[in-house]
Amino acid sequence: MTQHKVKTHVRPRGGQRRPAEKVIADLLIHIFRDRPHALLIAIGGPGGTDKSAFAGKLKALLPESSVFPLDDYKTPRKTRQDRRIFGAHPDANNMDLLMGHLDCIRQGKTFEKPVYDAVAGTADSTVPFHPRRFNLLDGEISTYPQFRDMVDFSIFIDSDWTTQLNTRIRRDIIERKYSREKAIATFLESNLREFQNFGAASKTWADVHIYCREDYHLIVESVSEEIYHDYESLLIQDLAAVDLSGLIVPLCTPFDKSDRIDQAAYIRHLEYLADHGIRRILAAGTTGEFFSLLPGERRQLLSLARRYFPGVVLFQAGAESLALTLEQISWAEDFGADAVLVLPPYYYAGVTEEGLASYFAAVYQKTHLPLMLYHFPRHTKLTFSSEFLTRIPHFGMKDSSATLDLIPATPHYYVGGDPLILEAAQRGATGFFSARANACPELYVRMESLIHHKDWKGAKTVQKEIGRIHEATCNPGEIQKIKTAVAGAVPGYPAAVRLPLISV
Repeated sequence: MTQHKVKTHVRPRGGQRRPAEKVIADLLIHIFRDRPHALLIAIGGPGGTDKSAFAGKLKALLPESSVFPLDDYKTPRKTRQDRRIFGAHPDANNMDLLMGHLDCIRQGKTFEKPVYDAVAGTADSTVPFHPRRFNLLDGEISTYPQFRDMVDFSIFIDSDWTTQLNTRIRRDIIERKYSREKAIATFLESNLREFQNFGAASKTWADVHIYCREDYHLIVESVSEEIYHDYESLLIQDLAAVDLSGLIVPLCTPFDKSDRIDQAAYIRHLEYLADHGIRRILAAGTTGEFFSLLPGERRQLLSLARRYFPGVVLFQAGAESLALTLEQISWAEDFGADAVLVLPPYYYAGVTEEGLASYFAAVYQKTHLPLMLYHFPRHTKLTFSSEFLTRIPHFGMKDSSATLDLIPATPHYYVGGDPLILEAAQRGATGFFSARANACPELYVRMESLIHHKDWKGAKTVQKEIGRIHEATCNPGEIQKIKTAVAGAVPGYPAAVRLPLISV
């Protein structure tokens, strides 16, 4: 249905929700209520994400529906083994035959469909297939680019790789009589190599994203902005619009005496912020000392934030290379971030504007999340101009240079300097980031409310207090000073910083 990049501005609501298959069934019935002809509904995603079980449950809820398993179009196993390819590779499937049969479905024509024998590894027999109104294409390749123009609606089901591995081991050993070693080797090649190369990008154009938890409970993770807008009354029970306006708090990262992330302190801080009215946070930003964190530690911070904070979670995904930035954006999507910030690559000085534009264009093409550019020339030595910003597709920008003249050049401007919060708001900024709200959230929540109600007189008074706090905690040692203040508000919170920062 959606032939453009999905930009997610919704996320699951807390509390009790309807089963994913019920949400999608209701959505499909309403979207296609005036289209009685045969429809192709793709259910794709990596192997081991419970696609077949979901397809069966969805079929039971849809009138005039049928599951169309794409595994039946696998080429003979021996052929695949000889070529050293697996099921996620396009060449491991009889694509021409499949495309011809999908065209038959669209025309409502009956045909002989192959039947794959998982034990023998061949598809030597056929059965008649009679197209129904809803034809559910069950298979990882269903969302591949080759079928994009044929599919009426696309569903992408994802999960953590450990869930995928456990599913494939169980299925391949029981159903396909594989040894455990062969099942693991197949997973590594099919899921982690082939699907990443040929199928992972299809998530960017799917109409709906579903996440399979480790207990195989499926949740609707996001829908396209267009669908949410058109069918909000159907989805509002299960999905909440993501509000990215107002105050965003870039979290500090607590370290224990062994210089490891203090998870307990981090969780207590998240709870403290939520209890004091904070609704949006940023994990692994500059205040969070992302520059001194291992990749796994950044994932850990995001995972904990998503699990223990009830509001909107943003993630700073920028790194020194495009490959690592894209990998971290993938984590953000997997762990349920609501938006990503991305710094420009921050080592090589003098990068051309054309190179930087191509860099951010590549980032934009690889994520369905709202993309915020992170402008911090004091550290990156790269400055965004108004002309540059108009060339880059993006949701908004966090401006830590506090160059308010850039407000008209970006769809959503967020100031990153406490002294200019009020002025930025009066000139049209969407919101503001404040690290000092880690320690005194009530003051900044008050500022957020005054700005929202355009109480400029009250906001001016609060701005003066914010200015005094800023003066007391600015560089040198800004991050450590903020952590010390957090330690005074959150019992047991360690104020230590990691090298190259030092305590002052």
